[in-house]
Amino acid sequence: MPDLDVLVVGAGPAGSVAAWQAKQAAPELEVALLERDRAVGSPVRCAEGVGDAGLREFANPDGGVADWVARKITRVIFLAPDDTEVKVAERDVGWVLDRTRFDAHLAAQASAAGAAVLVGTEATGMTRAADGRWHVRVKQRGTEEIYRARVVIAADGVEAMVGRWAGIDTRVPARDMESCAQYVLQGIDCDPDAIYLQFGDRIAPGGYAWIFPRAVGSANVGLGLVALKADGRNAREYLDAWVAKRYPTAARTALTVGGVIVHTTIKRTYADGVLVAGDAAHMINPLSGGGIVNAMKAGRLAGCTAAAAIREGDTSERRLASYHQAWMDLLGDDHLKYYRIKQALEGLDDSFFNGLARTVNAIPQEKRSLGRIFAHALVKHPQLIPVAARFFV
Repeated sequence: MPDLDVLVVGAGPAGSVAAWQAKQAAPELEVALLERDRAVGSPVRCAEGVGDAGLREFANPDGGVADWVARKITRVIFLAPDDTEVKVAERDVGWVLDRTRFDAHLAAQASAAGAAVLVGTEATGMTRAADGRWHVRVKQRGTEEIYRARVVIAADGVEAMVGRWAGIDTRVPARDMESCAQYVLQGIDCDPDAIYLQFGDRIAPGGYAWIFPRAVGSANVGLGLVALKADGRNAREYLDAWVAKRYPTAARTALTVGGVIVHTTIKRTYADGVLVAGDAAHMINPLSGGGIVNAMKAGRLAGCTAAAAIREGDTSERRLASYHQAWMDLLGDDHLKYYRIKQALEGLDDSFFNGLARTVNAIPQEKRSLGRIFAHALVKHPQLIPVAARFFV
């Protein structure tokens, strides 16, 4: 049986960074990274947008050498349900990635650090052995074998099977799972340096629609919704209606469908010899649904925690609990606040957002930061005060 120190399941941003950081923190460790798909980063399952500051902690998008960058974004444009545009002050907002290349880049970093990267390799189950290691069943090329690992890092996305095998509760309430659909559209007219976000019960109930440019005339165009709030149509049907209205002549060159968790971090992200990171642990901003940077930050924490615990000779649940607390201090507690805001906003109808858009447009655009918008909205729309109270208390 292959004998490993750290086995990482899932080569998305969380898993690749976890393997990379574990090997970097303790080069003597045997680290393997498993990816069930035939290629890291494919198929793409997200809108590919990421914030500038968070990205720079792990990769440099500047200089034209990063082939995993699709577009730099400098503006955000919010669209009210009635299509009123609200442009936010310009700054370095973020990037639209080419996730196929970006995820491969992160996996290459793990490989360069000395981790073994195995594609087309799926974990199918695991049990805790008497020697204190996890015995993980691994299927590759139609054959199955057992890998023994001192620590398993579960970065297997929304399916979160590894966490369940370890006895960790990774269930998602139905109200906190969004169904998403996205096209890559060609031949559209939009600001190529701005991302667009539109809210509205008739457009994407419980969620929002987006336009993330990839190049001039090309963009990821999609939406996410809560099925419990929909009228019986699925996410793709809502998207078809939205695209038909905005871009009736556009060419659809790719389709992505999937689910996004908009819940708070699971109560326990660890067990004896197991750490759960990224989407598998619900480490997603529940307000925006963004998870790429969160996943990389969690992967870094998981990899470093696993390496330190193995060096100390203690991979018990008690030792690994420090990972959970570190995550909550870093972003987890903020996500609890964002979730409360999300809940409060769910009680506001389309007419409120239409009125808010007109109010915000009275602010000079150069002063239209998100903080100023929120403060201005409190004055003009007192019904937002409970939202603020829930956020700051």
